[in-house]
Amino acid sequence: MKISYKWLKDYVNLDVDPKILEDHLTFAGIEVEAIEHIGEDLKQFIVAEVLSAQKIEGSDHLQVCMVNDGGEEPVQVVCGAPNCRTGLKVAFAPVGSIIGGEFKIKKAKLKGYASHGMICSAKELGISEDHDGIMELDTKASIGQDLASYLDFNDIVYDVEITPNRPDLLGIIGVARDLSALYHKELHLPQAKEWNTYDDVNDSLKLEIQNQDKCSRYLATVIKNVEVKESPDWLKKRLIAVELRPINNIVDITNFILMETGHPIHAFDYDKLAGKKIIVRDAFENESFPALNGEVYKLSQDDLVIADGDKAIGLAGVMGGANSEITLNTQNIVIESACFNYATVRRTSQRHKLFSDSSYRFERGLSSETPVFTKDRAIDLILDLAGGQLQQGSLDVYPNPDLAKIEVELRPARVELLLGAHIPLVEIKSYLKALGLELITESSEKIKYKIPHFRGDLLREIDLIEEIVRLHGYNNIPVKTSPQGIMNHKHFRLERKIKDLMVTAGLYEVINLTLFDPDNLNKLRLSEDDFRRRLVELKNPQSNVLRAMRTTLITNLLNCTEYNINRGNKDVRIFELNKIILNNSDKTTEERKSLTALLSGNRFDNYWKDKSTKCDFYDVKGIVEDLFTEVNLTISYTPSQEKFYTENHSLDIICKKLKIGSFGQIDPKIAKSFNIDTVELKQDVYILDIDLTQILEIMDFSKRDFQEINKFPNVYRDISFNVNSDIKVSDIISTIEVVNKAVVKNVSLMDEYKGKNIPKGKRSLMFSLTLNSENKTLTDKFTEQLMQKVIQSLEKNYNIEMR
Repeated sequence: MKISYKWLKDYVNLDVDPKILEDHLTFAGIEVEAIEHIGEDLKQFIVAEVLSAQKIEGSDHLQVCMVNDGGEEPVQVVCGAPNCRTGLKVAFAPVGSIIGGEFKIKKAKLKGYASHGMICSAKELGISEDHDGIMELDTKASIGQDLASYLDFNDIVYDVEITPNRPDLLGIIGVARDLSALYHKELHLPQAKEWNTYDDVNDSLKLEIQNQDKCSRYLATVIKNVEVKESPDWLKKRLIAVELRPINNIVDITNFILMETGHPIHAFDYDKLAGKKIIVRDAFENESFPALNGEVYKLSQDDLVIADGDKAIGLAGVMGGANSEITLNTQNIVIESACFNYATVRRTSQRHKLFSDSSYRFERGLSSETPVFTKDRAIDLILDLAGGQLQQGSLDVYPNPDLAKIEVELRPARVELLLGAHIPLVEIKSYLKALGLELITESSEKIKYKIPHFRGDLLREIDLIEEIVRLHGYNNIPVKTSPQGIMNHKHFRLERKIKDLMVTAGLYEVINLTLFDPDNLNKLRLSEDDFRRRLVELKNPQSNVLRAMRTTLITNLLNCTEYNINRGNKDVRIFELNKIILNNSDKTTEERKSLTALLSGNRFDNYWKDKSTKCDFYDVKGIVEDLFTEVNLTISYTPSQEKFYTENHSLDIICKKLKIGSFGQIDPKIAKSFNIDTVELKQDVYILDIDLTQILEIMDFSKRDFQEINKFPNVYRDISFNVNSDIKVSDIISTIEVVNKAVVKNVSLMDEYKGKNIPKGKRSLMFSLTLNSENKTLTDKFTEQLMQKVIQSLEKNYNIEMR
């Protein structure tokens, strides 16, 4: 169902940001599935003036027009509308505009005349069904103004999912009533007006219900001498906002009331009724029914129809008939406001595969009391917008009035017991009163309410308690005990995926003791205020070495490396994904997940065909890049300040402005303090240390969208230049990418050179650029212009010297 924000404000004074309202609706039980901004498409169209319009020889309808759209020069347009003339203010679609979401306006030639745009009709703009000519705007309209602002056609529409037990929310008023209760604001409902009446309705129309089990109530009102015409703008805007097509003022009013109240009504052409009768009866077997959608249906005896003296003119609760529809020639109308059995409507709709806004609502069960309100509302709007003479009285057949009062008792103590929170009685009464419930009696132990006719879902005490907590806010109920989850499945699967990635990279998983020697933190040269100094020490340790819970995995991996080297295994490629335990200032402990890896020695195991090579800094960097590609996070690097790394041989990993880890070469002196002599071994030690808990907190676990492989070919270009040595390569890459993000798909550093012919303090860099468009094949001209923009941007930002 569609809900218009502006329409809601007709009934309740909302001063809530539309985005915040989305959350409040969802948390109040009205789930918002999507938000649409009405009028966005109209912003591409412009108010323009026809300066001249001359007929084209050889054509009986085309004219060549000069149009002022607010630009420096008039625009030539070929138009075939009969009402196009000089001095007319029009809706103009310039070249590049998109009509109906599909048709793109392009330069064209008609009868030898160039046309640079299109003058639009209301139907082409999706505003109405008028396609007899172009849309004529007010002579005072400002040239160059976008059409959305000129028409004041902007709104926010919520696409909501209403649960089957809440048919009262299938109208704007129902949602407004809920919001009035939620925000403690007054609900403003339209009040019936007093109108002059003429002849008695009983002299003009007869009404009979033959099957009272399938139709609980039927009201009919006759209005004569109405004027069927186009609806006013305000009414059309309301319907378009909820994706209903304006047709004429009578039909539009019935659709407006349907969306406003959630209760369908229908209008018949009075002069097309045979015998001036309305009979609610079972259909005849194989009876033909011509519906408003242009189809003819063969009915069965299980279907309920609205008939006149000769034929079926409506399929009850589903759709009206083409043989009684309202047209521009209609003068006298009958307004139907009825209530049909929900099971009958559902079976008929399913049997004929005929679904409508009316059947959607009747299938959920509507109140037999609402037709009185909808009838009065229809009378007010029709007499106001279409004129006419109202017949005195209404035909109202209500065979089995529902006089039973639904009363429910509520115990405030029970509310607190079930919710585990105290909600003041005054608030409880305020919520229920705002929802339309009438207080009957009140005592110290319980209060009794009369349930309004439109809330047939409120039958028990627990139903009232659900309404109270829904309006009070589920998030406002305090959690007294934290739920104990066995496992977070998303985190578990991600950790397993990371372990698989590390193994694929050639590393072996190790699992060390949770206890460690805190003296090893001094070997890492950690400062006194470093978070890894927040030790949880054992009161009665079994040894002086393992006397504290580990606060980092680095020391254990270094000890593990020492153990391997001492036993002849110099090629160490290991990782551990495990918890560290930190002491908090409030004497509580904090567990965090950490991923630490260590590489030293040969990159691969010995193989006779290939020469062995040592692990280096870029092996670790490659693992980091693979890891963050897997978790779909974008990272950057800054020089690390960790003191256990070799200076200028380490980087911190930054994600969303947070440091989430570091990697680099361990300082040989630090390594030696762990009995690893890198000089003697002739190999360095590299560490990767990542705070996995931070990754889990900032990571988006939603599924990635599928992206097709581009069908257009890549274009490759190289660029080489001198630049100051202190400028980061990552900054240069970012600068190149932002020149045209849609086309620049990849930027890679191919070469770096320092030395002969390169000025001191500079270095020569060469980058390879991969260019590609998702819409077309790139031309040489476009590519050269793009490369020129790249060079200009680099010269401006980094003062580069091209080579």
